[in-house]
Amino acid sequence: MFGSRITGARTYLSAVVGACALTMASFGPAAAETRTFAVGWFSLATNSTENDCGPGGPNPGVQIQYQKSLADLGYTPKQIEELVKKAQGGEGGEMFDILRNRGRMDGKPVSPYIYPATSVDPKWKAITGKQAYGFNLDGKGEATKNGFEDPETREKGVNNELYRALGCYISMRGSLEGRPTYWAWAWGQLKDSQPAWLITVDGADLTKDGPVTVTFDRALEHLKSNVDGSPRADATYRYDSDPRSHNSYKGEIKNGVVTISEHGDFRMLQNPLVAPEFKLAKAHLRMKFKPDGSLTAFIGGYQPWSDLYFGFASGGIGIEQCVTGDIPGLYWLMRKHADADPDPKTGQNASISATYYIEAVPVFAAHPVAPKVAGDGGDAGGR
Repeated sequence: MFGSRITGARTYLSAVVGACALTMASFGPAAAETRTFAVGWFSLATNSTENDCGPGGPNPGVQIQYQKSLADLGYTPKQIEELVKKAQGGEGGEMFDILRNRGRMDGKPVSPYIYPATSVDPKWKAITGKQAYGFNLDGKGEATKNGFEDPETREKGVNNELYRALGCYISMRGSLEGRPTYWAWAWGQLKDSQPAWLITVDGADLTKDGPVTVTFDRALEHLKSNVDGSPRADATYRYDSDPRSHNSYKGEIKNGVVTISEHGDFRMLQNPLVAPEFKLAKAHLRMKFKPDGSLTAFIGGYQPWSDLYFGFASGGIGIEQCVTGDIPGLYWLMRKHADADPDPKTGQNASISATYYIEAVPVFAAHPVAPKVAGDGGDAGGR
């Protein structure tokens, strides 16, 4: 009941939203059943466990790393102690000026956020645990180098090097139920500052095994929330007709799980707070309908890690202190663990395997109808 939206390809709902005619969510041929969902949570799929960062636990907090960064710049223990003491007393201007220019280019101080390769690699740890959510993107199965095992499907050879790279950052640690600090902060910013993302599933009968079509689009409206901040079910959205955020895949339902059989590119306009555009190559998807009508999903592929670094670095030292931790450390870790799209000259990989976790609620969605133009006898809107 909650998610079922039975429609024709151009069925109009004249009673919804005043004078606007709304068509239910389907871009292809008429389907017997269509369900549409609004994404209410989006984050890196995390699976932090005890001892998964090896001896000594996760990487140190930013306060400890800042002292190491000062030592790397040649400051003596006594000088570092004096700088830290001033900062703790509310006079941190000198120390923070040094840290926000701790990169070195031709011997001169530069921003480590703009020019991360000019900073000292802190050699932070990556995940050593054996399990991570995701997909066998390279098709090598158990022969995949450094492959994980998915804790849900038990598939081996899972490629999720972004999780490996970031999983020992304190702010990035968590589980599907226990939100990691960074991703909780990021989603809190995104959901109220960008249009909602919509997922639509079309099929003959979505309660049975069979072929389906899965589409992802942006809405024209932002995510609609309840008073407690949770996403509102059964709200109404309009599809954004911008093709830059339209993704359609053939797939199937088998034993209650929706997967896609086409592994092309995935692109959605996102937000500079995280990345200007969310891009995945060789996209894989696994979704489940829940009894309450909502949906959970994993989407994975190869992502340009420079896009992610842009989001991490754009907040500078303020975000570094409060949310991300050492930003150049993120750069060095992603660069080190990137596993796709090698540069033909340097061999440096430009993309990194990643898997994201999605929670979504059932909603209504429609194609917007453009106003009629004088002399035009028909509908000027729709796809």
